Amino acid sequence: ELYKVPHRILDHRVFVNGEIESFLDNFEVKRNDSEVETLFQVTEIVGSLKYDLSERYITLGNQNLNELSAEVNKLLGAVDELLIKAKVERPPSEQLVQARHSREIRKAEFLNNLQHGYKRIDNSFEEKEEEIAELYADLQLKLNINK
Repeated sequence: ELYKVPHRILDHRVFVNGEIESFLDNFEVKRNDSEVETLFQVTEIVGSLKYDLSERYITLGNQNLNELSAEVNKLLGAVDELLIKAKVERPPSEQLVQARHSREIRKAEFLNNLQHGYKRIDNSFEEKEEEIAELYADLQLKLNINK
């Protein structure tokens, strides 16, 4: 028994274990309370942000979209005006008119030469037909072939 006395006096395990358990219980209770409080605060903040900011963002978005729509419409109007101005026909320059006239003259000459060539080919074809017809007629006379 005497051997156990110093050990019992100096053994603080039971006390320390009790203190640790009470500290952990207090810490867990306080921590859980603070976590629950924090969760409620976060939920309140998110809810208020959700309703306040969503309406605010919708309002700002509509305003900005209206402004952007007006600017885009102005830009489209300016583009339409530019296209109308670009479509206005300008009179051709004197050099362009002269070049067109010279091309028309060359085209008329080419067509005349082409027609003349066609006539020459037709005439030569007719002459060859007549020559061949005469040759056959001569052959028929020489060979005394009656039709």
